[in-house]
Amino acid sequence: MNNLLKQLSSEGTLTVDLYSFVFCILISILVAWITSLMYLFFYENRATGSQIHRAFALISPSVTMLFICVQLSLPLSLGLLGSLSIIRFRTPIKEPEEIGFLLLLIASSIGIATFNFMFVLVLYIAVFISLVIKKMIGKKTVFGSPKGGVILVNLPESEYDEKGTILDNHLKENFKGLRMESVVSTEGTISLQYVFANVSQKSWSEVQREIKSKIDFSKLNIYLTNPANIP
Repeated sequence: MNNLLKQLSSEGTLTVDLYSFVFCILISILVAWITSLMYLFFYENRATGSQIHRAFALISPSVTMLFICVQLSLPLSLGLLGSLSIIRFRTPIKEPEEIGFLLLLIASSIGIATFNFMFVLVLYIAVFISLVIKKMIGKKTVFGSPKGGVILVNLPESEYDEKGTILDNHLKENFKGLRMESVVSTEGTISLQYVFANVSQKSWSEVQREIKSKIDFSKLNIYLTNPANIP
């Protein structure tokens, strides 16, 4: 590594032999597979993700090759970066975690291309420990559980006047941290909005069936901040 840095500082260019290049590419492919396994282990159950891990085995060696070429020649690096500036990627990233995994992959590829293998190892150990802790803690924070979702109920005004207390009590039994956000009355129909932190161990279909047997509502909608809140 010291020889490479001396060569770069003295000559302005860096020469990477074939064995070093092949070794870097193989390490980058290995890192890509490790990143894919981490993605599958921690975020496979996400229904809205784009399954971006399928491209990791292509991205990692490609970025490694790119930064090795950038180090070989300063004029080449300037021309290469200028060419890349015209590329636009318009595929939406649906999960914020996918951006993190892409940055992790790019950072490791840069580390491999600059022969900082120990830094890459430390990075992955730290990230893995962080993800394990996050998975164990779940959605809880130092301020308690975050808001789990929103419930919207529409029912006739006469029905709410008669059974509004029953509805509130039943929702409180099945939704933890429940509180009412708004009540809107329009043309004989009451629209109620609640927020909650979590739900009981009952399935959502069972909760809905119990409410339906007691309250004659027109519409009952639930919107989730975290889909895992519903068993």
